Amino acid sequence: MINNTFGQIFPQIDELVNQSFTVTSFSYRSPRTGNTSQTIVLPTYEILRRSDLSGNMQLITSKLKSLGFVPFLRAHPTQESRGLLFILPMNERMLDTKQNLKTPAVLFVFTVLSVILSGFNIWDKLRKIEPGLDLIVTIALYLIGIMGIVGIHELGHLVASRLYGISASWPYFIPNPFSFGTFGAFITQKTPSKSKNALFDVGLSGPIFGFVVALIFTVWGLFLSFTVSNLPAIGEDIFFTNFLQFNSPTRYRIPLFELLAFLIFPNSFYESEIILHPLALAGYIGLLLTGLNLVPMGQTDGGHIARSLTSEKNHRVVTYISAGVLTILGFFFFAILLLLMYSQTGHPGPLDDISSVSTSRKLITFLGLVLTVLCLPFPVDIYNWIIYLFA
Repeated sequence: MINNTFGQIFPQIDELVNQSFTVTSFSYRSPRTGNTSQTIVLPTYEILRRSDLSGNMQLITSKLKSLGFVPFLRAHPTQESRGLLFILPMNERMLDTKQNLKTPAVLFVFTVLSVILSGFNIWDKLRKIEPGLDLIVTIALYLIGIMGIVGIHELGHLVASRLYGISASWPYFIPNPFSFGTFGAFITQKTPSKSKNALFDVGLSGPIFGFVVALIFTVWGLFLSFTVSNLPAIGEDIFFTNFLQFNSPTRYRIPLFELLAFLIFPNSFYESEIILHPLALAGYIGLLLTGLNLVPMGQTDGGHIARSLTSEKNHRVVTYISAGVLTILGFFFFAILLLLMYSQTGHPGPLDDISSVSTSRKLITFLGLVLTVLCLPFPVDIYNWIIYLFA
């Protein structure tokens, strides 16, 4: 038991809880968070689920934070009219307000260099088709496209986190010089989301911010792209060749990207080879990342949204279904990686896991699902089958 952790401050905590909620009983329990059973024993209040539960939960969270503790509210296992309020001492990670700037800065620099290298490889392929393509401009546009999309995506998360008082790190960019220049980026939260609304907004803000920028760069880049009647050999780098060649049979098809390309190249869509400008390729990657991030699995952005809308148990089911979908789409190793991460930490959920998401956010969820389908990368065979089915 951890009574000694609370010491003489426990009477203050007890008074705050009783002032804010209708307490029906008190005990010490071992909570269960994520996928693992905890051996720690915490002070636990059984409370009535009143209409002012959400507001009082946010109020007591702020007051307990000043005392070095954090409450989290979970559904009662047998009685729907009641909830269980656990009081947890804040750990060192939650109390640490310092920002680690060195690691994010170093990773940012390496990612920029990695994207520049990828941009050079793309230019080297394209100049065999379009000799007049300027090296500096090509690399600069590709760099702006990739870093802009990924950076704005993470900025969306960061802004939402700040608005909700969540302590979050600066973005950690992941360099990848062997393909597009980066695997993306991520931020870490030192403190959990206080409510389901906060969890929903933090999860959705990144994809929405990134999608808007990706859409702009996609359209801009497609207008800079060009068509050729006979595609010359541009080297043995199959990876870049497949993605630069819009009509390549091995390229993943993104429905929204296909639609935009058709609207911009209506006469050449089926008859000529469309060669993507690096900025269009950056937009394609941005849409791809948006689609994958919105898949409701584990602790992806879509996983956060799904967890805000459903219980921990249902979220686990959705995660496994999503893993199967990703595997069918050809992202087996990505699915396995997400499953491994999820098996280690689960999804902690918000502090208030009882109050429901607002109605407006439930409606927005439908738009999020549409955006997910429009941006999901489909293998060409599956994509052609879907087109045939609905045509």
